Amino acid sequence: MTDIPIELQDDVSLAPGSSLADLFSRLSAADNPHARGKDFEKLLLRALELAHFVVELDPRMAQPRQTDLSARYGERRYLLECKWQKAKADIDVLGAVYDRLERVSSSVVGVIISVSGFTKACLDDVVQRRRRPVLLLDHADVLGALRDPASLPGLLQSKQDALITHGRVHLGAQRSPVPSRPSRELPKGDLVVRSDRGDVPYVSLPGGFASAVFATSLTDVDWSFGRGRGVCLDMPIRAYSTEDLIRLVHGMDELGLSSPRPTWTLQQNDTSWFGIGARALVQALDDASARTAALDDPHHSEQLVYCDTALDGVYTLTASISAPPQLSHTDADGDDDGAGLPAGVRHLLHCQLSFQLPGTPLDTTALQHLRDRFGVTGNAYFRHLDTAAVRITWLDRQPVDPMATIIERDPYTGKEFVVGLVVRDHYTVNRDHAVLEGWPLELQGSGFLVCSLSHHHLVSEPPERYWLEAVHTAHTSDLAVTTIRADW
Repeated sequence: MTDIPIELQDDVSLAPGSSLADLFSRLSAADNPHARGKDFEKLLLRALELAHFVVELDPRMAQPRQTDLSARYGERRYLLECKWQKAKADIDVLGAVYDRLERVSSSVVGVIISVSGFTKACLDDVVQRRRRPVLLLDHADVLGALRDPASLPGLLQSKQDALITHGRVHLGAQRSPVPSRPSRELPKGDLVVRSDRGDVPYVSLPGGFASAVFATSLTDVDWSFGRGRGVCLDMPIRAYSTEDLIRLVHGMDELGLSSPRPTWTLQQNDTSWFGIGARALVQALDDASARTAALDDPHHSEQLVYCDTALDGVYTLTASISAPPQLSHTDADGDDDGAGLPAGVRHLLHCQLSFQLPGTPLDTTALQHLRDRFGVTGNAYFRHLDTAAVRITWLDRQPVDPMATIIERDPYTGKEFVVGLVVRDHYTVNRDHAVLEGWPLELQGSGFLVCSLSHHHLVSEPPERYWLEAVHTAHTSDLAVTTIRADW
């Protein structure tokens, strides 16, 4: 090995107390390349240990060929070769790793870690021989893993999926292209929002930022159990753009973790957009510039609150999304936004799934697939709820006037029924307190309410008046999930 200085990228900041990343940056000043290489292996070994891999330094698994590291994570086994040299890793390094892999079980996956990167010939050969996968990590991958060791299992799995499924080698130093959207369409919701403009995918309403999401019905995870409480589970999602968010919504559907009637709201200063169905959400995200163009004082971001049912429980999705930029000639030509994303694609500042389930599932396969597929970092824990899952506040027939209705069509008769209402929030005073006793604090500032009718009626037979009956509220870690019952 020969010495090579490492220049940290401008967009990478070392987190406070990130000792592994600090040590990595100091190794660039090492005078002894051989000693530095050994220290680098020990640094990677420690990162793997912190990520809960079973690791061995200088294993004998590929004798007589020497191997730097072997690692096991559950049933996944890896053979790792570490390189820190002036030249990029070429096909000779790759050939040596393939030679070692021939001496071990076919289930073992090769990994080459090269601080200096890889030649094009090496990248091409990895793709051509992907039936026996070899994963490649560069300087940016290493630095990211040392800053957050818990990301290593997901990083290796995503690299293997990209290589085997798509024939693509993705390196951390590369500018990640925005992959095309899934070709399949999201299912059409079985409920329709109808305003004075007719049937619409979503409706614009007076509103604002509120830590609540409205559901057309609320799943009580305690309902069918005589003893005990439900559990909650939080998953921070590794998503950086609206395209990542759309792929997450598609992925939830592909994994069977969605229903025909998810409800969502996009919240901005003094305005909100409410809709039902994942397909309608995607349209609203694509319509961002048009939606927000008329706002007098738009916030620098908008908040997504989303709710759906799965695994006999309920989950919420929250995301903070950067506001759409003003369209310019550059954007119209399809160039990027100056921050590394194509025009129309916006940054995600936060994204998290939070589940509320009847208990700890015996079969967690769907959740494991979700965790692996979307780069959830760190451990995810089931935590028991310490209170009843759903709180009910009864109301004394408070009158309401609908701004929009929620329609369901009978698939057999074709008749249309009103099953819900969208009404103005008359029950909060100056967003400080509610007129009604027991009104959920999370609804302060929502600006509107979504109600589910206890008794449905034909669209053609509107009643004289509607009133509120009760508020049903459950809580995930991020949001209050609220179903307001109304009748006529």
